[in-house]
Amino acid sequence: MSPPARQESFPGRSFGAVVPDEFEDWRPPEPTRSDRSPTRRRRAASARSSSRPIWGRIPDDEIEEVARQAAERRAARYAARQRFLGRHRVSAPRKAPALDVLREVGRGPKILAVALAAVILVAVVLFALPWLKVQRVEVVGSSVVSRERLLADAGARWGESTILLDAPAMSRGLLSQPWVRQASVEVRWPSTLVLNISALPAVMVYQQGSEQESLAASGASLGQVPNLAPTSLPVLQDQRALPAPRAGSLVLPGRLTRALVALAKAFPTAYDGVAVDRYLLSPSGALEIASNAGWTADLGPVLTSAEIQSTGQKLEALRALGDQVDLKTAGIKEIYLEDPAQVSISY
Repeated sequence: MSPPARQESFPGRSFGAVVPDEFEDWRPPEPTRSDRSPTRRRRAASARSSSRPIWGRIPDDEIEEVARQAAERRAARYAARQRFLGRHRVSAPRKAPALDVLREVGRGPKILAVALAAVILVAVVLFALPWLKVQRVEVVGSSVVSRERLLADAGARWGESTILLDAPAMSRGLLSQPWVRQASVEVRWPSTLVLNISALPAVMVYQQGSEQESLAASGASLGQVPNLAPTSLPVLQDQRALPAPRAGSLVLPGRLTRALVALAKAFPTAYDGVAVDRYLLSPSGALEIASNAGWTADLGPVLTSAEIQSTGQKLEALRALGDQVDLKTAGIKEIYLEDPAQVSISY
């Protein structure tokens, strides 16, 4: 049985059944002049170097040339894009590696991170709240300085968050002041700071000009005492030209202050009933003892630690002089003890 005849579906094309025996001999029909082929004609050799694309089958000997033209077109498009965008981009944008790492993290660490972020957010909100800041300061006890200075000595300030206050550290800051005997700090929520303070007792009166101030055993000023009785505490009259001391500041070395207080108590017993009327500190820094017997003992400078330490030897020389001379009724005016080995007396 012979194969069915081919049937043309449209001019220039033939779609018929082809049996294997006729496959090698079959050729497409030749198109007529009136028929238009859907493929483009092959360009002349002179037009192959243009930048317009070539349609149709590319001969083997022209593949390299076509590839070169395609590379040139890609390079031209890339350069135009770089001029337009103004940035260098060699590949498509990649996702941040942190996202890939986050996907690999388990559920437990994610929950922990969210909880930590929530805690930080709550802390920030609490720190920003106005009612969790220092708005009131209460001072319980006796203070020789103002509330603002007391707050500064404690290491706090107005408007500071009460969450950040360290009460033990503030207590240590107050105890480091030379006039403080006991101190403690208490934080009362939400915005009150309580300072419990007690000052050292007064052991001496420091007089400079017409102003009198009480001194603690540490040598710190405790403030003015205009109504203090003259004989209740030993008096030190400073003749040096110094600015007026500020309450709470050091006026004399603590070692010298304690030595003078102890000497005033033991003087009547050690020196035949003669008492200390007052101490004098000359403009040169020399210490003089004015007794109630009318004489004055010059002990020399007492401004350094070595000079203060040498005061003991000078007082021993004065005691030895008391064994030889009646310090109470001898009519002595001046005793020079700056050199304990050579004590001199003036009548």
